[in-house]
Amino acid sequence: MKRKWGLFLYPLAAFLLPMVITIIAFGLHGIAPLGSKNILVSDLATQYLPFFNFMRTQLVQHTYSAYSLLLSLGDNTLPVYTYYLMSPLNWLVRFVPETAVPLLMEAIIIIKIGLISLSMQLFLQVRSKQANLMQLLAGLSYGLCGFVSMYFYDFMWLDALILLPLLTWSLDRLFYRGKWGSYLLILALTIVVNYYMGYMLCLYSVIYFVYLILLNQRPETGFFQFFKQHRRLVCKYLGASLLAASLAAFLLVPTVIGMLATGKSSLNPVSFLPIPRFLPSVFTALGVGATNFASRLNHEPALFVGSLFTLGLWLYWLSPLITRQRKRASFWLVGAIFFGMLISTFDTMWHMFQMPAGFPFREVYMLSFVVILLGYDAWQAGAFYDRSSLIKAITLTISLLLAGYLTAYLEKIIVRVTNWKFTYVGANHWHLLVALLLIIFIGMLLWYQASHRASFLVKLALLFGVSLELGTNFSMALGGTDEYGEQHRFATAFQQSKKIIDRHTGHQKDFGRTNLDNRLYKASFNINYNQYNDALLFNFFGVNSYTSSMNKNTHDALAQLGLYSRNERRISVNGVTPVTEQLLRLDQRLVIEQDGSYRVHHDARNRGLGYAVSEQINTYHPVSNQVFTNLNQLVQKEQGRTNNYFLANQIELAQVQKQAGIYRYTVKTTPRITGKQYLAIPTSSPNQPLAVKVNGRRLKTSEHQLGAEIIPVGKFAKGQTYTIQFNSSTKLANLQNNLVGFDDAGFDRYVTATNPYRLKISHPERLKLKGHDFKGTIKTTTKRPVVLISLPYDRGWQLTDGGKPVKIKKTVGGLMSVHLTPGNHVLHFKYQTPGLRLGMLISALGLVATAGFWWWFKDQNKRGVD
Repeated sequence: MKRKWGLFLYPLAAFLLPMVITIIAFGLHGIAPLGSKNILVSDLATQYLPFFNFMRTQLVQHTYSAYSLLLSLGDNTLPVYTYYLMSPLNWLVRFVPETAVPLLMEAIIIIKIGLISLSMQLFLQVRSKQANLMQLLAGLSYGLCGFVSMYFYDFMWLDALILLPLLTWSLDRLFYRGKWGSYLLILALTIVVNYYMGYMLCLYSVIYFVYLILLNQRPETGFFQFFKQHRRLVCKYLGASLLAASLAAFLLVPTVIGMLATGKSSLNPVSFLPIPRFLPSVFTALGVGATNFASRLNHEPALFVGSLFTLGLWLYWLSPLITRQRKRASFWLVGAIFFGMLISTFDTMWHMFQMPAGFPFREVYMLSFVVILLGYDAWQAGAFYDRSSLIKAITLTISLLLAGYLTAYLEKIIVRVTNWKFTYVGANHWHLLVALLLIIFIGMLLWYQASHRASFLVKLALLFGVSLELGTNFSMALGGTDEYGEQHRFATAFQQSKKIIDRHTGHQKDFGRTNLDNRLYKASFNINYNQYNDALLFNFFGVNSYTSSMNKNTHDALAQLGLYSRNERRISVNGVTPVTEQLLRLDQRLVIEQDGSYRVHHDARNRGLGYAVSEQINTYHPVSNQVFTNLNQLVQKEQGRTNNYFLANQIELAQVQKQAGIYRYTVKTTPRITGKQYLAIPTSSPNQPLAVKVNGRRLKTSEHQLGAEIIPVGKFAKGQTYTIQFNSSTKLANLQNNLVGFDDAGFDRYVTATNPYRLKISHPERLKLKGHDFKGTIKTTTKRPVVLISLPYDRGWQLTDGGKPVKIKKTVGGLMSVHLTPGNHVLHFKYQTPGLRLGMLISALGLVATAGFWWWFKDQNKRGVD
């Protein structure tokens, strides 16, 4: 009876206890449900909240759009779903109000942590065919490991931790019993839920399968000889792996094609150099508090699994109770993952051949899993009761921890002396003290347990000690920031903002984009909130976007015209000029102040999805780092004329000083035309603060400078000299390319003349829900035969004119255009996700192949390794 209760109570405790610990840790930092704060920081605020709201809108409206014009200028939605939103728990967003979405995301994180722990506990329980306390401790250590503490902000990845024990169980089942079905289904599920982590788990499956071979091959049998003797087993593994990928192809193929259309498709040769990625300071992670929120973007591998299973790994390797063959196999299992992180070449391969920008070493949770697994095996073998080996393990753990802190201390000295721009944040000496005390406490309990195996109090103390250590590390990982927001303030700002935005964008008679500066909503955060994905959040057409799936054509076309871009995943409306306002169809500027008041400026001439221009537009070729040249060329090609609307200023005096690697300019300049004046800094450091002064007064802008953009510096009359001060990370070769005046009156006449040739969209309000199918009308002439469309070029678009297909061309560095005969036209736009049909065909063939695979091996399905 007691055994049956254990089979139920241990899994229940494994699910509930880590959630309770997480809630307490959140509460200590004032985070809901035990506090008034929310976790709208990092990617949770800038990506997940808008994406969740976008998903919620689609679910509430019972629709799905393959293409959305809410993603900057427009983009394929499938990569967004497959990268961020495929977790089944995300569907809960349908049942909560918009203002409660931050609390739902927190609840999902807490539930996932419980499921991670439960998955590990059940895996060990099924594997050993018994239930015990050590399985519960293993579940806790896995559910609250260093990866979870540091990476839960990107909680799409947590599903992989839930599935990893199940995948390992299925590999064991395949290897020892010959049953491949569960492996095929679980591997396919990992790819579908998150293809990025699914790719990593595919690599893990290879490492673990080799481990099983090393673990079970006879001494007289070579590695490759094992393959010959068990070729049916190997065929089952390889076949099931390929079939799993084919079953997931209906999502995988279109996602891969979509991601190849992003800026992340390019490879950086430097990241493949065989150089070490971290130093011995990594061993600070053997104790609590080695990393926190402040170091989330640049830190060493989050190795922390708690003292119990760190000691367990050393005991596995030190104890004579573990055979030499098992140790040799474990060296491969641990070493393949550890050295895969250490060597840059392999680490880049782990991350789909792209070095991650922030949250590095994303594969480290696999190392945590295998360390806990081997630690549990050491306990099962009785190694924890070997006092001699235990003393060595404790000594080794403390020695490595001290070596890690010493190395981290030396790193800090080197950084300070050399002024090296390295943002690693090492743990402090108080964290070291706490870590040592907890290691010693756990070690003493294990020492005592070695002679009191059945003591209930020792087991209870061990459960308390492990929970305390894991909870302490999780709480410390939440530290290093005061950026957690106030939920009530967020909800109030959101509701006020939504009413104002809906009033001005909810009932558009023609398509137009909004340049929104929502200072009210921005002020509700305790972070530097850049309003990237607010179009998804508040359901309006904008330009800003921040997503790993951003179309490269969107980014390149806009960045070359002076819009702000920190990297290939971000684009902002900052840097817009009248020329780009017309190009992007920005028909209104809406500014919402912190007190809830607002002002709005309309320009109806910029409505529509595009406009007819000269056929010379197809000869436009942007020049790198010459944004004003590009803008002039753009209008010239649109008109078929040679007018310059941006005129270079006269440089009267230029002084430059170099301080700490930054060039500081003081320039006296005279405009050649009356009107708006602009500054463009072609290349600047991502961490460079915006520091521009005009005639001694600090220039106020909506953003801090994190990349190149066009900066308006005010209005001046022709011949009115002014002084401007600014900084740049590179020396500027020709300042006349960076300071210009703008011919407002001349360009205004051109916009007015273009107005009759706008691409007018029928029922533009429908585009918010169904951006993949719409119609529009336009008039073209002999002088204006080309329709320049403010959508990024994408092969998924099919366009017909009066029912007849027309060819879409790529122009303006990444936008769409189409050549039409003079007259009135009815254009029908339809979007088909590239690769979707191919992916569905492969999946269908995969189903047939799976049936054939089953039939072929039906007589051997119960045969594994002898």
